[in-house]
Amino acid sequence: MITANEIRIDEEQLVALRREIHMYPGLGWDVGQTADVVCRELDAAGVPYERDRYGQNTVVAMIEGQKSGQFTIGLRADMDALPIQEKDRGQPYISRCEGKMHACGHDAHTAMMIMTARALWEIRDELACRVKILFQPCEESRPSGARTMCEHGVMKDVDCIVMCHVNCNDPCGSPSCCSGVTNATSTRFRIVTHGDSVHVASPHRGKDALLMGVRIYEGIQTMLSRETDPFDPCVISVCTMQAGTGISRNADLCEMTGSIRCFKGTTFAWIRTRMERLCRSVCEDLGGTWELEIPDDPLPCAVNHDAMYKAFLASSALVLGEGRVLPLLPSPGGEDFAYYEQEKPGLLFGLGCRNDEKGFNRPAHTADWDIDERALSVGVRLFVQFVLTNMQGIPGLEA
Repeated sequence: MITANEIRIDEEQLVALRREIHMYPGLGWDVGQTADVVCRELDAAGVPYERDRYGQNTVVAMIEGQKSGQFTIGLRADMDALPIQEKDRGQPYISRCEGKMHACGHDAHTAMMIMTARALWEIRDELACRVKILFQPCEESRPSGARTMCEHGVMKDVDCIVMCHVNCNDPCGSPSCCSGVTNATSTRFRIVTHGDSVHVASPHRGKDALLMGVRIYEGIQTMLSRETDPFDPCVISVCTMQAGTGISRNADLCEMTGSIRCFKGTTFAWIRTRMERLCRSVCEDLGGTWELEIPDDPLPCAVNHDAMYKAFLASSALVLGEGRVLPLLPSPGGEDFAYYEQEKPGLLFGLGCRNDEKGFNRPAHTADWDIDERALSVGVRLFVQFVLTNMQGIPGLEA
């Protein structure tokens, strides 16, 4: 049987695709230019696909193996960028779109998946399965692209699904993976405190909404440092606070917004109850009122299926050798891949793109993020080999 290492991958074209996508980023669902690139490349290779069937600017290709078998493996790449102004470091492929940047690697994900689709199409005579390839908008914002595609039925004929996320933590070309939770449940929150605005010369006659907000902010920090289990990771970040309209009157309204991240449903339930109690006690003590908004449907945890993790270890060994997969630590970051995993078993693996000499070591979501592009061909081979190794099915997948 052919292996992924025997397949020719045009690394020059792979890098060129990543750079083209990087130069013209789109936000949320507005990724039409990126989707155009995907469709152009699939057309050039002859890969059949559907556009917009599962939501605006979605592209989904289906490769039918020519040998018998109906097992269907899903592969997913996200296409959207972030509202960040890229720092000019002299790179020729800097973003051409003001205030938009691929600062999380989705340009790399899309380029790798295009080349994966082309490689699998070329060896379709060797395949005994179907491969459904999902190019997804809107991973970074809401409404979730993954959730929307699931609502449109994209997972109905898929048996399992795999994705890759690049990072600048691990050495270039090093994959990482684990069994179990990979990403936290996450959601936003909004707190509004209401007081009674009066002149600063007579503060005793009013109710200071800003003071209420500050007390709640401090209370949240106390919750995190003194009331949560250090072995049960939990992040509550107040990211904005706005209050008052001038310098001679105290604020009659204070609004805070932020994010909640944790790994357990019981912890999320506790956070909701505890924040309600905190808001109530502070505002009652200071004579104000309050509103707390926390959505009932947070982004779920992303969880790697154990059978797929074992399958990935086996297939990656055929590409890189035994023992080359690094541990993947659970991340407090959210990942809407979780919506696919709620329907079918899934696997997220990491791919290191770090190069300290070239400065490719910055955290994601920063203005000077960049990657060592030598890792991209490794990602393509890992995807292709996973399909080749598991096209007859994965033992224990239904467990």
